[in-house]
Amino acid sequence: ATQVLAVRGLERVLRQYFLRLLSTASSASQSSGGSQQPWLIATWKEILAISLDCSKLVGGRETLDVRMAGVELIVLCAQLSCKAGIVAAGTTARVGTNMEVVGGALRSVRTPTRDKKNETSTPTLPVDDALRHQLFELAFATMDGFRQHLEGNGAESSNDNSGTDSLLTQVLTKVMGELAKLYECCKHDEMSPGVCVLQLDIVIENDDGYESRFLYLLQVIANNAKDDSSSRYLNQVQKGVMSLLQNMASNSSLRAFKALTTTSGDYMFVRSNDNEGESFELEAAKVVASAFDSDNLSDEAKVTVMCSVLSHYLKIYGSDKDVMPSDSAERKTSEARYDIVTKVIDSGCHAAANIDATADDKAILDSIWERIVTVVTSLILPPAASRYDGYAHHSKSILDIVAIVLTHLPPRKYASAEPMLEQGANRAVEVAFECIEDANKPDAAEGAVHVFLACFMGLCQKMPTCSAVTSLTNHILGDAIDSKDEGGSVLFSKTQQSLAIAVCESLQTTTSQDLLVGVFPLLCRLTNVENDGLRRVAGRILGGVNLAQAISRERQRAEEADIRAQEVEEENSAMLEEIEYLQAENDELQRQLALFTTEADA
Repeated sequence: ATQVLAVRGLERVLRQYFLRLLSTASSASQSSGGSQQPWLIATWKEILAISLDCSKLVGGRETLDVRMAGVELIVLCAQLSCKAGIVAAGTTARVGTNMEVVGGALRSVRTPTRDKKNETSTPTLPVDDALRHQLFELAFATMDGFRQHLEGNGAESSNDNSGTDSLLTQVLTKVMGELAKLYECCKHDEMSPGVCVLQLDIVIENDDGYESRFLYLLQVIANNAKDDSSSRYLNQVQKGVMSLLQNMASNSSLRAFKALTTTSGDYMFVRSNDNEGESFELEAAKVVASAFDSDNLSDEAKVTVMCSVLSHYLKIYGSDKDVMPSDSAERKTSEARYDIVTKVIDSGCHAAANIDATADDKAILDSIWERIVTVVTSLILPPAASRYDGYAHHSKSILDIVAIVLTHLPPRKYASAEPMLEQGANRAVEVAFECIEDANKPDAAEGAVHVFLACFMGLCQKMPTCSAVTSLTNHILGDAIDSKDEGGSVLFSKTQQSLAIAVCESLQTTTSQDLLVGVFPLLCRLTNVENDGLRRVAGRILGGVNLAQAISRERQRAEEADIRAQEVEEENSAMLEEIEYLQAENDELQRQLALFTTEADA
């Protein structure tokens, strides 16, 4: 108890008088010309040493208060000596003589009396920034010492059988609360992530800074918090680590994102076998996605993190020539999950489009869009061995991702997307008809139709003049009509009807009247088929075709072509007249030259 009172007393003294002590030490240092070490440094070292010794005590429950007081004092020293000061962490409610507990919460019952003696102008006192930084470094080094203690001793178990958390878990819970306050103090200065630039992956250059050391401490704390592997839920320490990492990620910290993606591993893309409870790795993946909702997260950070996530995805499911999947990372397509990565792609593509709209240099952006197209290609063109599973389980996710990418893809990259969409549509048609012969794959057939719809609708909306749209339309609608004509009473197969309806639904979304006029004969023939749904959708498209406008436009084009032809003919006639005139002039000059030569010879 005496030791706890002593540590708490030091804490109270530092909270109230740190700025005065720092100002006094700064003045003494300046008076001595910096020849002597400030007395505050030696005192600071002693305080930190006592705090570290208290935090490392090992024993029963009687040591808990001492350990908590020790770790709190260590972090308090870091808060006080940081550039922003402890006020940056916000004020905390403390019990005073003017407060009482009402409904389980502290409430003020009278206006507190202001202490004129303590109401000083400490913020304006002269402070040596170098001395303050030296104090902060000592405090942070002590935090590193506490981390080394955790690494060397591992998790500790409680000696009682009361069913409460272990002593170490309680200490770490206290540490996490204090570290969250410390980050609020330092996130704009000592632990500022700096300016984020566009990259194709998260590259950490300086790994010795305060932010890196802080993340290392969080990682060690998380490792020590895993005291019960059979638990279905995260404990308070793990929740505190996740919350703090999310705060750092929302502040555009690429190091925090790197730690989260490393922790999540494959859980961002692979569904866990245990669908009950919480997983630390899965929560890390969810935090990556939720951090994208922060208004403080820059567009550059979003795009860089998205590229890093997509690179990891390609290592598992992709076939990128630069990032080949390893054997150890191979997964069944049916085990994949896309809810988290869809959110990352949505926010990342939106951010990339914002940057692309104002950027002058498109080189790095082109590489980013190419990586996105590569990922979408791996989605809509899965390996032959797993394409049935991919279409059966993830077709709707593929539909969403394709729509998101095409919404933000700049027009200059349509040429890269066109072959991807064409191949994806053709592959989906092949799989859909292959599933007709296998009654055990109805989900794959339906999924293939969804993938075809995603690809073909993208072509109709973004590239309506490409040859793939016309060829696929003629192929699918033509086969559907021919099947009806040849079969007489034979109805369309479910797959043929679904594909034909998908084509018609896609044609409804196009803005190209030229495309609709080109398929007008096929649409007219579709109005005579027996399938009621197909007739209705064909009728709706025909109802939206403005033939009068199309005919008028074609007539105007013909008139403009005639006018241009007439103008060219007139220009040609004028040029011929000019040539004849110049030729006559040339003949006259030749004649005069001959006469002049003859007279000269004579």
